[in-house]
Amino acid sequence: MLKTLDRYIIGQFLRSLLVVTLAVIVLVVAINLIEKLRDFVDHDVAAKDIALYYLYYSGWAVKSFLPIFVFLAGLFTVGVMARHNEIRATNAGGVSIFRYSLPLLVMSLILGLVHFYYNEYIFPPANKRMIELQEYTIRQRSKRSVINRRNLYRQVSDSVYYVIDLYSVPDRIGRGVKLYQRHKNTLGDFTAATEMRFNKGSWTLYDGSYRKQTDSGETFATFDSLPAPLITDKPDDLERRLGDPTDMSYEELEYYINLMKRTGGPYLSELVELKSKISFPLTSFVVMLLCVPLAARRRQSGMAGALAGAAGLILLYFVSYKVSKSLGSHGIIPPDLAAWGVNGLFFVVGVVMNIVGRK
Repeated sequence: MLKTLDRYIIGQFLRSLLVVTLAVIVLVVAINLIEKLRDFVDHDVAAKDIALYYLYYSGWAVKSFLPIFVFLAGLFTVGVMARHNEIRATNAGGVSIFRYSLPLLVMSLILGLVHFYYNEYIFPPANKRMIELQEYTIRQRSKRSVINRRNLYRQVSDSVYYVIDLYSVPDRIGRGVKLYQRHKNTLGDFTAATEMRFNKGSWTLYDGSYRKQTDSGETFATFDSLPAPLITDKPDDLERRLGDPTDMSYEELEYYINLMKRTGGPYLSELVELKSKISFPLTSFVVMLLCVPLAARRRQSGMAGALAGAAGLILLYFVSYKVSKSLGSHGIIPPDLAAWGVNGLFFVVGVVMNIVGRK
């Protein structure tokens, strides 16, 4: 059961969170609107499309800045309580800093879980719709790039890979197909075909030729049609657009990484991003650990000094988090350390600050 103090603190926090979120979103939207105003006017974009675009854009702001919203809301909640001597009164009544910070910590943890769910299941489809509005309605670009995929490269295994010059998504037809097989680090069999079609669960090559290496030498032949069992990708695999890894869901990014492993492409940065998809939502809990003792402390410089100190610490936190991810992306530190190291360090700092604050 929630006690009166818990309900009071949670109510104050949620009101502060709502005000902070709306204020920052309005600011971010206003800045973006100024940047894109010329595009809206030049392309005669309808007001409803602009409103819908910024509705989706607000969702991006929530995804990117929710831990900062939580930090500021917690800072204002505890800071106002300290300024009104409510914390001094609770301490006099035998309530420790840990006790009155407990509802804030629980709420920040719940918000972290909600943040993860939002990033995985709500934001990705909304973000794709925002990108479509931006590309095809605001910038009025052609949708041909979605209908046709060019220069697809796929690696089936260490020794088998293929290239498709042009892939038609509606027809599920690949044109200009080249299939390569390596033998002992040298190019072995090579097959080229004009078209590739998916029939009855497998690919078939049409109107092409192949060259095979045998013990007796090299053979060359042409064909009208030829099964291609080595090409194991399904049409859905070729049609899926990879997009920006930072905007993908966990499942989509995991697919992207597996694809890069198969094709021999780089994926270290994406691996760090994958692990950060779990660590970043928990940032709300960590920053709350930091803000409670900072805001509750009565300094000679008053509330302004407390805000300045808290802002400096949170800036250090997020800069360290970005630097850590960058080091991980370049292979300087392990991906797990890049995603979790800063959270772990500041979690320890927050626990120590709360323990010291109890004394």
